[in-house]
Amino acid sequence: MSSALAVSIGNTRTQIGRIVDGTVQEYATVSSDTPTEALEQLVAWSKDIDKDERIVLLASVRADTADAMRSLVVDQIGAEIIELEQDLPVPIGRALDSESIVGVDRLLAAAAVWNELKQACIIVDVGTAVTVDFVDGEGVFQGGAIMPGTRAMLDSLTDSADLLPSIDYRRPDGEPFGRNTTEAMLRGVHNAIHGGVWKLVENYALFYGGFPLVIATGGDAESIFTDDELISRIVPDLALRGCAVAYRTATEDSNS
Repeated sequence: MSSALAVSIGNTRTQIGRIVDGTVQEYATVSSDTPTEALEQLVAWSKDIDKDERIVLLASVRADTADAMRSLVVDQIGAEIIELEQDLPVPIGRALDSESIVGVDRLLAAAAVWNELKQACIIVDVGTAVTVDFVDGEGVFQGGAIMPGTRAMLDSLTDSADLLPSIDYRRPDGEPFGRNTTEAMLRGVHNAIHGGVWKLVENYALFYGGFPLVIATGGDAESIFTDDELISRIVPDLALRGCAVAYRTATEDSNS
């Protein structure tokens, strides 16, 4: 039985997972501002793995948290750190500009979805930013679109207009129009993301000549897209599943 630990560091949230035989057995989500919180769970999981066999798969889009996590993992767990894309490629084809730099989280999500579906798909990641990416029927990541997430939109409104308050996002309910400033802001942000994603999916489908399955992930995916007919499935641990796919692929290649 092969085991590894995985850490996927986003701009706002960090996910950690325990991978056994190429699948994510359990995972947890913590703030990216507190890497020590993630370490506590990693230490607990690592006790079930022989010290000389401990491996931590690390994927990050936030440099400061990644630096802290590397030091903590080496000091507290004594594990070998394997960084996705630097030490271990994400197994997904790419049709991007030659000098393009894509967030490893986007590639991991694409690899995870392609590994499971083996068909054209769209991945919507609703986090600090909202990404809407397309993988074609040959398993090639074609790129996508990036827009601000809920926090970025709300902060932009507050920073740009003196009379708009600082608020946290929550899913608006009830009437389609807000009867006070807070409710109006919430509806504006919610529908900007919701409508933007719908339009992008429509554009991708028209370009591709078919309507691919749409998979959502990210910290705000549930609040934006729960019970939405556009979304086939919401998968919170998609990046960790991508780590598992990359590790399993590398292990199988080394054994063949």
